[in-house]
Amino acid sequence: YSPPEWSHLKCYHGEAATIWSLGILLYQMVYGKHPFKKGQDIIWGELLFPQQLSPECQDLIRWCLSMHSLYRPSLEDLFCDPWL
Repeated sequence: YSPPEWSHLKCYHGEAATIWSLGILLYQMVYGKHPFKKGQDIIWGELLFPQQLSPECQDLIRWCLSMHSLYRPSLEDLFCDPWL
């Protein structure tokens, strides 16, 4: 559940890291598996959606799993997301 900035810099911002973890959790709830097979996949940002999933849910997961922490939503943004 560690965000990419932890892998790169060994530091992170609390809320952005929490959003990353929520994105991982949502992916696991939908697909029953972790979105990244190994740590290197996190660094490359390869995110695959193996089954049919609504575009809105895919967008939310992608947003939460943005590689750069500044591009991730805030908790307030999540509450306003149309998929939720």
